[in-house]
Amino acid sequence: MQLNRLIALALLFVCFIAAALGIQRRQAQEAAIDLSALQNTNRDRLELLELEGQISGGSFGPNSALGIRDRALKLLDEERVKGVLLTVNSPGGTVAVSQELYHALLKLREKKPVVVSMLDTAASGGYYIASAANKIYANAGTLTGSIGVILSSYNVQELLNRVGVQPQTFKTGPYKDILSPNRSVSEAERTLLQNLLSDTYGQFVRDVAQARNLPEDKVRALADGRIYTGTQAKANGLVDEIGTLDDATEALRTLAKNKDLPLVKSRPGFQDLFGGLLSQSSSNLGLGPSKVLEQLFGLFLKGQGLVSQPELPLWQSNFPQPLLLPAPLSE
Repeated sequence: MQLNRLIALALLFVCFIAAALGIQRRQAQEAAIDLSALQNTNRDRLELLELEGQISGGSFGPNSALGIRDRALKLLDEERVKGVLLTVNSPGGTVAVSQELYHALLKLREKKPVVVSMLDTAASGGYYIASAANKIYANAGTLTGSIGVILSSYNVQELLNRVGVQPQTFKTGPYKDILSPNRSVSEAERTLLQNLLSDTYGQFVRDVAQARNLPEDKVRALADGRIYTGTQAKANGLVDEIGTLDDATEALRTLAKNKDLPLVKSRPGFQDLFGGLLSQSSSNLGLGPSKVLEQLFGLFLKGQGLVSQPELPLWQSNFPQPLLLPAPLSE
């Protein structure tokens, strides 16, 4: 029991060390941002929001998709905020969470200008979110596009047969274990999955076309999953301008009709800080935030001599989430 307590404490310590290292990497970027008005919320200003990493409902903190969604909705009623600059550095992620932030930004841009500045990557779900802005800036070397949906799994049936493992599955319907790694996908399942992806793909294309005011046929022609550099995206209409974060800030000031507005990053609350630390540490450790908490809590329970009951069947699918992610680049 004592050993489990020590392991839990050690893991927690490693989490926060990893988070601290991640925060240090961001100091150089934040140094270039005017934070002089951080304490003063009683003056007209522009607000900076930063989307980083994979888009997922399991991510926490002010830089997660849901954290930015919540902040964007609050900004609807903040009269002192005259515009919003959103930086995007994300390869994409799950469909529904991308849609949550996309629709929040559409609401926000009805009341005040929203400008996106793309950093290293704004691909797939990252581009989907960026398309909701009034104006999109990208660096020449930004990787963007990758408009499409991907869903993948593994089939380890042959491997299991070789080692003498015979999985036993009990289910209430023919599709309940769809994409199980223990067997091949049937033709009926293949058709079902492809229809699901086609429907999600259609949502992606229609939303981008609407937000960017582009013909749907043009977006569909660009949406074959390929990635584009910022320069290529400017040429095909997926972004508006090639420029830096400073260029995007000046464009936002122009849209807000006030060249003197400071760019401010709001002070996160304790819950946001903890969530941000947890997300950063879990990212550096290669674990999801919920998995880090699960590991810590499980070790704590064992250290207290508590044994959890076995899991029961739930109305819960083992079906993986379709992702708005680019395909991995070859080395």
